[in-house]
Amino acid sequence: MAGLELRNVVKRFGDVTVVQQMDLAIHEGEFIVLLGESGCGKSTTLRMIAGLEEVTQGQILIGGKDVTHAAPMDRDIAMVFQNYALYPHMNVAENMSFALRLSGRSKAEIADKVTGAARILNIEHLLERKPKELSGGQRQRVAIGRSIVREPKVFLFDEPLSNLDAKLRGHMRAELAMLHERLAKTTVYVTHDQVEAMTLASRIVIFDKGRIQQIGTPSEVFTRPASLFVAGFIGTPTMNFFKARYTTEQGLGVLRGEGFAWTAPDWLAAQPPRADQALTLGLRPQALRPRADHHSVLSLNVDVVEYLGTESQVVGHMNTPAGQRVAAMLPGNAQSQLRQRIDLGFDTADMHVFDTDSGTSLHP
Repeated sequence: MAGLELRNVVKRFGDVTVVQQMDLAIHEGEFIVLLGESGCGKSTTLRMIAGLEEVTQGQILIGGKDVTHAAPMDRDIAMVFQNYALYPHMNVAENMSFALRLSGRSKAEIADKVTGAARILNIEHLLERKPKELSGGQRQRVAIGRSIVREPKVFLFDEPLSNLDAKLRGHMRAELAMLHERLAKTTVYVTHDQVEAMTLASRIVIFDKGRIQQIGTPSEVFTRPASLFVAGFIGTPTMNFFKARYTTEQGLGVLRGEGFAWTAPDWLAAQPPRADQALTLGLRPQALRPRADHHSVLSLNVDVVEYLGTESQVVGHMNTPAGQRVAAMLPGNAQSQLRQRIDLGFDTADMHVFDTDSGTSLHP
């Protein structure tokens, strides 16, 4: 096992900076997911770790050793790509053992390692088949097996599940989670799919425009987003946002905006923002529920109801000049609410508050 560290890493292509002064420390055995939209710099970062892209500035260390300028083969890493890159004329066993044969390992050692990796991935019965005889999921397992047999210090995955259908992606996510549990190897995994990130990661590194926006466990980035970008990027459906100002009314902190006046969370009232400070409030759709005894209420005209089995995604608009759209996740079948006006309640503790200009969270 090995830790991985990026110190002040910068990557430029000509005058364009695609990765900006990145500092990241990955502990031994961690499963780190680099998450972000296309073009945010996450794959470029992975390729710098692998040695496939030169580092413009900074250092990369694996196991405490500086590998910034080392060749890929000298970094003791294994990389699994989005496309499986299997040799079509070789069978599964030959594909998995190719790197070992190149390095001059004995036949007995190669057979032992291939058999062991095939057992871990449940592909022992496929060893004599050619890639064209395999399904997408089986080919992906072979590509992963080719990495396992090398017993590298660090595994790198570049969107390995993006070519699979939704059902198979779900199955392979579980397979990868169990594989990491068994091998306990340091793993860096790139994806734009937040479901993959939330279900696989020990910690998630969220990118935007070449910068790290937040590093945290799946629970931390979901419940305590550090910025408007993270809040809007993490979570399905997307968080609802409202423009507001902070005021004091009858001795209570109030967040007032177009069509609402909500009690401020205790933590915000304890350190109130300026009266002229532009605020953006965030409420996750999962935080909104039928009114019950909640003190904070949001009235909604329901335009769309999507019944999902155990719950319904409701989308509607507020009775304001702008007609702001709001999404909520309600339990059960909410089809009867379609084209109705409903009152939804929420706990102020579930409210997120951001500075509109800087985009940073105000939560201490």
